[in-house]
Amino acid sequence: MKLIIQNETIDLGTVQQLYPAAIIEYADGTVTPISLEWYEEMANDDVKLRHYAICVHYKDEEIKPSIFPYPTREALEQGMGDVARQVRGS
Repeated sequence: MKLIIQNETIDLGTVQQLYPAAIIEYADGTVTPISLEWYEEMANDDVKLRHYAICVHYKDEEIKPSIFPYPTREALEQGMGDVARQVRGS
């Protein structure tokens, strides 16, 4: 099965993990994806939200993960809804 996210085609058979995330930057400059739950419940002044994203990690660990950025939580939810519709075949 193929998924299309932001005009990029992804073979779902190659995907290990696909998840929504908040991309944050710590005060020391480290940038990392974290769960939405962690961001909403635990984030403090030491972290800055850069954007939201759909993150795709591949079974072949030599392939760099794909990060699809979204400017708002609402846009991310629309993107995840689109992924869900594709998976369901709607």
